[in-house]
Amino acid sequence: MNISIFQPATNRPLFIDFDQYTDGDADFKKELIYLMIDNLKEAQMSLSEAIKKNKLDIFEKTCHKITPTLGMLDDKDLIDSILSIKSQFSNSTEKDKLLNSFTTTCVQIIKSLEKENR
Repeated sequence: MNISIFQPATNRPLFIDFDQYTDGDADFKKELIYLMIDNLKEAQMSLSEAIKKNKLDIFEKTCHKITPTLGMLDDKDLIDSILSIKSQFSNSTEKDKLLNSFTTTCVQIIKSLEKENR
């Protein structure tokens, strides 16, 4: 499966108050951002694997595991994408579209997190 829809993430807003979670600790903020990025990458990989194996539960388990990251990010597009995947997964013609949409959203958020970490 070729994932080639990577759009630039120019000024994608982040809806997270890092100080609320880090008490202003810059080092902890960096660690938190790296963890969030890793979680989003793991979710992307698990969706790809779920599609290959035709087993939604692979993706659902990862989403459950990264629930704290999803909650902190509070990103409507990301949550909507996950809900679409869960509700439309059985429609085999939609899987590539769902993967591309989810990947694009994750990549945009990751780029914004990386920008925040500078």
